[in-house]
Amino acid sequence: MTYLAERSVLLSLALALGGFGCVGLEAGIDYPSDLPSPDDHLTTPEGEADPSVSLNGFVIKDEVCKEVDTHPVTQRLGPEDFARFLETQGLKIEPKKARDNLYWFDFPTGEKKEGEPQQFLRLRLAVLDDHFAATRDLQESLLDHGPGWWGVRRSNLAVLAPKTGLSESVAFALKHKLVCWGMFAYSGTDDVYGVPGPYTEL
Repeated sequence: MTYLAERSVLLSLALALGGFGCVGLEAGIDYPSDLPSPDDHLTTPEGEADPSVSLNGFVIKDEVCKEVDTHPVTQRLGPEDFARFLETQGLKIEPKKARDNLYWFDFPTGEKKEGEPQQFLRLRLAVLDDHFAATRDLQESLLDHGPGWWGVRRSNLAVLAPKTGLSESVAFALKHKLVCWGMFAYSGTDDVYGVPGPYTEL
C-alpha cells in the first residue's frame, strides 16, 4: 500500500467513526503509568506560573533543555540522528525500517517481566526532503489521525506519536527530552497546535 493510499484509508476510517475532527483514531497503546507531572516545567504564554495544560494555554520552559543544544538544525537528517539523540538521553533504540522513508522507534514502557513480552510504545519517524515537507507531513498525519495524536519535527524529520491526553503527551516528551530535539505539535478537534518550547525553527 502506498503512503497516499494509507492516508486515504485512515481518513475513511476516521469518517466512519462518526465525526472526524471530534474523536481521534484509537492507537490501542498504553502510555507508561509512571510519567512525572509536567506542571513544574511549564509556564503560561506570558511567563507566569500555574499554567492551564490546555491548547494555547502553556509554553515549555527553556530550563528543561539546559544541558541540550537547542540551536536550530538546517542540514538533512536521517533516522540515525534521532537514535543518537535518544542514546544521549540513556535510551538505546534501534530504528526498524517500515518502508523507504518510514522507521519505527519502539520505546519500552516498563521493566520486562519474566515470561512476558516487553511492552513498548511505537513512534513513527518519517524522513522527508526538507523541513517544509516535514512540516506538511506532520500536520497532515496529525489531522488524518485526529485529536490526541501528537508529534515533534526537526529539520526534515517528522515523528508521529500515538493518541493520548495533552498532559500525558507533554510528560512523555519531557521525560525523553523530545521537546529539546524538535518542535512539539498536538492535534485538537479542528486543527494542529504547536506548543512553544526551547527548540524552534522558522
